[in-house]
Amino acid sequence: MFHIITYCTFACVAASSVLESRFVAEVDIPDLVLRLDANEAKLTTLTKDFNDLKAKYNHPPVAFKAHLTSSSNPGLNQRIIFDDVQLNLGNAYFQHFGGFLAPLNGTYLFSVSVCSHGGHFILLDLMKNTNRIGGILAGDSLYDDCSSETTVTQLNAGDQVYVQHHESSGDLIFAHQNIINSFTGVLLQIS
Repeated sequence: MFHIITYCTFACVAASSVLESRFVAEVDIPDLVLRLDANEAKLTTLTKDFNDLKAKYNHPPVAFKAHLTSSSNPGLNQRIIFDDVQLNLGNAYFQHFGGFLAPLNGTYLFSVSVCSHGGHFILLDLMKNTNRIGGILAGDSLYDDCSSETTVTQLNAGDQVYVQHHESSGDLIFAHQNIINSFTGVLLQIS
């Protein structure tokens, strides 16, 4: 009889343990589902953030440098064609029209250097589409003179940046050494 009571006690305790653990498990299921949903949402957000960062930093480099190979007397508002392309990563500088076409939305840096011969001067505009974003004045009454302009600007894909003769001033770009008159640009960061 002792064995029967002992067995019954152990069986009842075991059944009670199973029921208790099943009850605890059933009570925890909704909480676990909520936590699982929250983790799935976090994973979705992290995956999207990762893909955005990957797209942002996984692009070909964009940079160019071009020189002017000959002296010129540009007309009013005439675009200056920097014809000797030394670097064109991303193929965004178009030598035939002397301009840069932004391939991506982002922050870009541009620099222009230009010289004029003694007794002459030149005034150039650095243009973003049809807006002036910089100006370069070089010239002296006696000596050759060079000047430069460097600027940072925000561009949208498809925006153009180029150099043109100012609408009313200057008469000579002096190209004594091909490397001095230059137009350069680089993508700093995409947005």
